[in-house]
Amino acid sequence: MRRLRIHICLWIVLILCRASGLSAQTDLGRLLETHWQYTYTLQLETNSLVQQAGERWQHFLYFRFDSVCSESLNGKNSESTWWLDSQQLHLSFRQNKQFSLERLNDFSLELKFASKDGKSTFIHHFVRVRRDESPLLQGSNSLPVVTVQTVPLKKTDPADAPAPAIGLPAASEGDVCVELIGGGYYGGINPVQHDYITISRDGRLIHEFESVQGKRLIQKVNIDKEELEKFIAWADDEQRFQEMETSYDCKTPECEKRKTVKPTPVPLRLSISHNDTRKMVTISIWGLDKNGRRYVSYPPEIDRIVDAIQRMAQRGTTMK
Repeated sequence: MRRLRIHICLWIVLILCRASGLSAQTDLGRLLETHWQYTYTLQLETNSLVQQAGERWQHFLYFRFDSVCSESLNGKNSESTWWLDSQQLHLSFRQNKQFSLERLNDFSLELKFASKDGKSTFIHHFVRVRRDESPLLQGSNSLPVVTVQTVPLKKTDPADAPAPAIGLPAASEGDVCVELIGGGYYGGINPVQHDYITISRDGRLIHEFESVQGKRLIQKVNIDKEELEKFIAWADDEQRFQEMETSYDCKTPECEKRKTVKPTPVPLRLSISHNDTRKMVTISIWGLDKNGRRYVSYPPEIDRIVDAIQRMAQRGTTMK
């Protein structure tokens, strides 16, 4: 009987550990390449505001894929490292270096911490903002987006390629049901500024592309609504997109190191909405490098879905 109780306890511990790991992966996917604006700080014991943002107090955070958090306080920028450990966010922010994730969704972020004397508990509250609403538009290590080869780029030696200064597009609007951002390896003398695809619920596909030395090119394609519904059903039912994990990241030190080596890998973010359900999958290093090596293990169905979206985007006329 005693052994049985020990085995039951061990199983409970294993289940809790696995649940904690899945939760951390979900939170990672929600934070990667997102912008947040500070709104207020609340003291839990008294439920009172101790600080509130205003015209003279503008504070923004940008959680980059390379484990660096860019920060802007009243126009003054700084950087610090960040990472997730279970429900703990390790981040240097306002004289604290570790926070509990009290709340994290597509709209709000709450970071809880205790005072140094341990007598009070506080929460920093943030709201998610679009990329164009943040002063952290293009950090020095921001990344380009998406591998659609609609506009040919001049080939250069990746070893000599400068780090691309790229920002991600704004968060999806309510009418967007498919969003494809990022993927592949980028560099060169003319890095990609913007390259992403969105498909609205009425079948309007928009592909925007812009390089540092070129103008912004926009291509619009109308996808038949019935075809779009079949595509979403195919992605969900046959490719099991809704059953995938929300984040696929490195599991080896070698993979983590690859993030800092040129040509720079671009994280892929794929989002599909169906009815009231929205699923987003993030892959830190997507695809194969020039030596045919895959660093992150993820379902091959992701490649099929991405290929289908790119083929829909390439139906239109020349971008202009």
